Amino acid sequence: MVRADSQNSLLVLGVHLKSEGYPNTLYRLREMEASGLFQMSEINVPMWSESTQNRHGLSRLTRNLWRAVIAHIAVTIRYLAATRPERVYVPYPAVFVLFLLSWLPAWRRPGYVVADVFISLYDTIVLDRRLIKQGGLTARMLKWIETRAYAGADKLVADTPQNARFLCEIFKLPEAKIIAVPLSTDEIHFKYTPYLPSHGVCRVLFVGTMIPLHGMETILEAANLLSERSDIHFKLIGDGQDAPIVEARLRAHMPNLEWERTWQSSQQIAEEISRADICLGIFGAGGKAQRVCPFKIYAYASMGRAVITGETRWLRETVQPLGETFASVPVNNAAALAAKIIQLADAPALRANLAANSRQFYENHLSNQAALRQLVNVFF
Repeated sequence: MVRADSQNSLLVLGVHLKSEGYPNTLYRLREMEASGLFQMSEINVPMWSESTQNRHGLSRLTRNLWRAVIAHIAVTIRYLAATRPERVYVPYPAVFVLFLLSWLPAWRRPGYVVADVFISLYDTIVLDRRLIKQGGLTARMLKWIETRAYAGADKLVADTPQNARFLCEIFKLPEAKIIAVPLSTDEIHFKYTPYLPSHGVCRVLFVGTMIPLHGMETILEAANLLSERSDIHFKLIGDGQDAPIVEARLRAHMPNLEWERTWQSSQQIAEEISRADICLGIFGAGGKAQRVCPFKIYAYASMGRAVITGETRWLRETVQPLGETFASVPVNNAAALAAKIIQLADAPALRANLAANSRQFYENHLSNQAALRQLVNVFF
């Protein structure tokens, strides 16, 4: 076992926010520090604050932009004023920190840099949400910045092997540069609670920010198809881009559907998961949905609940070869989802088996300890 000493010193450098809203950063840094494997120090000027994240409209955009600019300048100045570190870890968001480091002379850059990619700006803004036209000047500039930033790191950390391959392809990076490490998550609130199958109403839960890859239309249509089943109740928790789709459905009257639009704390969400019989993952048909394992899957599996999710490339390549961990259906297929929900609703023993399997998969492959074991190999 590696022990922390002067040879294992590590500078955490970034503009990250350590809060429940960014669990990967919060719990990864906690696990690294608690492990005793690193002698850690930190230079961090958060580019967000809880107050600005709660604002909306132009006020939030302007304030966040200025905070981001000031944070990156401040971090760079503090880095240059410090002794040159041997090892640096840059948590998400790492792109512009890496970009600024790439312009320093070689003798002033860190000896070894590991950065958490987590979410690619170019992929999210241009390819997935299409907020900027692909091929336009702004899109090309963003891709150039991200390419230069990643090229300057020694190792990059992505959350799945599929995302790692995608990033290598789109940014023309060698495959050895990007390592797949599971996300670090909140295991304080989302802790294992044995599943006791109910024999009354089957409670189906979805938690999420309602972005396109979640496939809200598929979930809502499945609920509509099951509207005659009084013993199956759907609950949605969250708000986001596709919330208007939920609004429209509720206006049409869906007595089997409940929507908690106000975002809940981790403790509240954990309580909802503990009461659920079936938890829903993602069902979108887009390319990004094929590559990700969203936080909701971590939370469901950590607590040991039966999960239904879309048959994505991540599921086929990473999960299914290990056995029946999650129930799955073709993406963007409401009829198949409804049929799978009926199958599980009518079979409490099957739900219990899937619940146990999801927890076992979490312990072996998604837990914070599993992530830490893999992360240590990136640094040493």
